[in-house]
Amino acid sequence: MDRTGKIILVVSILLLIGAPILQTKLGPKPKPPVADAKGSTKGPKVVTRGTKEPPVIKPAPIDGNGSHTNAAPVNSSTNVVPATPEKGSKSPAAPEVDEVTAVLENDFVKFTFTNRGGGVKKVEMKKYPDDIYVTEGRHGGTGSYQTVDMVMDRGRLPLMAFEPRTMAKIDSGPNAVRPYSIASSYTLSKEGANVVASAMFGSWNVKKIFSLANDYQLAITVVVGNPSSESTNEVDFYLVGGAGYEPASSSRMMGMNFGTMWFNGDEEIKVGPAGMLGNTETDGSGWFDNKPMGCSCIPGGNPRNNYSAGQGNVHWLGAYNRFFIQAVIPEEPGKSVHINQFRLESMSEEEMKNAKVKVKNNQKAWEAALRVTIPSLPAGGIKQLNYTFYAGPKEYDRLKQIGVANGGNQFHRIMDFGKWFGWVAEGLLRLMKWMEPSLGFLASVKISSWALAIICITLTIKLIFWPITAKSTRAMKKMAAVNQKMMPEITKIREKYKGDYQKMNTKMMETYKKYGVNPLSQVGGCLPMLIQIPVFFGFFTMLRSAVELRGAEFLWASDLSSPDTIAMIAGFPINIMPLLMTGTMFLQMRLQPPSPGMDPTQQAMMKYMPLMFVVFFYSASSGLCLYWTVQNVLSIVQTKMTKVEPDKGNNEVEVIPPNKKRKKT
Repeated sequence: MDRTGKIILVVSILLLIGAPILQTKLGPKPKPPVADAKGSTKGPKVVTRGTKEPPVIKPAPIDGNGSHTNAAPVNSSTNVVPATPEKGSKSPAAPEVDEVTAVLENDFVKFTFTNRGGGVKKVEMKKYPDDIYVTEGRHGGTGSYQTVDMVMDRGRLPLMAFEPRTMAKIDSGPNAVRPYSIASSYTLSKEGANVVASAMFGSWNVKKIFSLANDYQLAITVVVGNPSSESTNEVDFYLVGGAGYEPASSSRMMGMNFGTMWFNGDEEIKVGPAGMLGNTETDGSGWFDNKPMGCSCIPGGNPRNNYSAGQGNVHWLGAYNRFFIQAVIPEEPGKSVHINQFRLESMSEEEMKNAKVKVKNNQKAWEAALRVTIPSLPAGGIKQLNYTFYAGPKEYDRLKQIGVANGGNQFHRIMDFGKWFGWVAEGLLRLMKWMEPSLGFLASVKISSWALAIICITLTIKLIFWPITAKSTRAMKKMAAVNQKMMPEITKIREKYKGDYQKMNTKMMETYKKYGVNPLSQVGGCLPMLIQIPVFFGFFTMLRSAVELRGAEFLWASDLSSPDTIAMIAGFPINIMPLLMTGTMFLQMRLQPPSPGMDPTQQAMMKYMPLMFVVFFYSASSGLCLYWTVQNVLSIVQTKMTKVEPDKGNNEVEVIPPNKKRKKT
């Protein structure tokens, strides 16, 4: 590759690195949806799946004290609103009532309940610091810190809100609103160790009883009754199980995952931001953006909203971010799931300060609700429903135990380890958790036991496959020796037959045969890379989800689950670990013997291949870069240790001259 080609390659890589940053700073900002004069929005008509059209409930009027009056329903026989609300119209506004709260807490978590929706407005996790740098003795910390919390505000409904359906036909336009009420007023009270929320909707009364269960769990009993003298019709309610949303601060970290998920008894289905590829009919990751071929990288598509799916097979439903989960588990499989995408309300100045951003409006959010169908109830009849609610960290073993306790519903799949290499991620996490208690002897020099576990696992994998990679390296070195004598002839053939590729390949194969070279033997050189692929993806998926690695240190890296940014220059992060990874890759490539027959352009491309890796992995977690760097260093050491000496037995390289048969060795 000449000088001009090298300059073009370097400039292209710099553009790849800088384009996302320039787009974020200079590109157009998303605008909030604008309603027309009638307060409605328009969008493409999309048929939702797994739903039917039951009656619509009209909540009873609310007085100034937040209590429901005894006004008669619109139609005492069916308890439905006579006219269907206009398509796309806004959901009813939350009632202006005085807020009443109640608290349940244990050693793990503190739940704060509100009468506005009769659910959980705030979850505080006592064992997890909001700022990973302020823990006992670390970075000058005092040992006291603010706990991680989930606050249902800025347009999000309280968790476990139980709201009636208010739309007979669900709109799927891009700006469609929730098909249920927004935070109806409940009567909230503390009764012994329980919190009780009660409300009246038409001829139905609803009573929710919350009680603490193990660790981060709540046990919820919902009782829907018919206190009237007439039987009721079948009706739908929605139980809010979680709300996922974009991170407050714009992060360029590779593998940042968030959204909603549900389990149908066979596989977990992610619903939220579009991925690189996805089937929008079977995988909800591309449902809302509705991109061509389900790929977020392709422009176009007709956005839609109000994802609905499930046919009585909802085993759990929830929302997640990198390290924490909100999820509801029904005692019996739920009817269906409903997920609405909307924009959060603007941040307050204090919220922007805490999030370390100047302006962050129009954050996307996804509210996941379980559709609950209440059958026809006779006069005085009741229907009781039981749920388990979890709001806590992504601790693999804890989630697996919860799944076992709830009929083996595989609740641990909400960790999102993936379908292809999930078993590798699980094995690596278990191995690291087994090693971690014995590797804390370097914590004083800011090398955590988790960092040492990554290094030890990488070393163990290298030792296991040492014989295979050593054999491959030895064969490549032998091939390089033969290649030096063979290349003059190969070069002449290329020059002579450069206009006839078929003739060129034929002559080159004859030359390979003459010197006893099999080009396909070079495929063995790819074996070490193939071995690394499942381990790499296992580390990638595990490090982006496992809360155990949150805040784990390695020298200058204060958090192995995030990039090791040491400074910001003009808004660009300076990450050291990806640069070290790239440097070791360059050194490893220089020690790698070239394949026979590879032209100079291909050799140059292979030489500069590490520059592409630094582009893709610059924003990866430092733990992942640590693994790859250690892997490169061990490969360099192995290449240096693998010797091929022509004067010793089986390592002798025999160059076969023309018209002479190869000797047996």
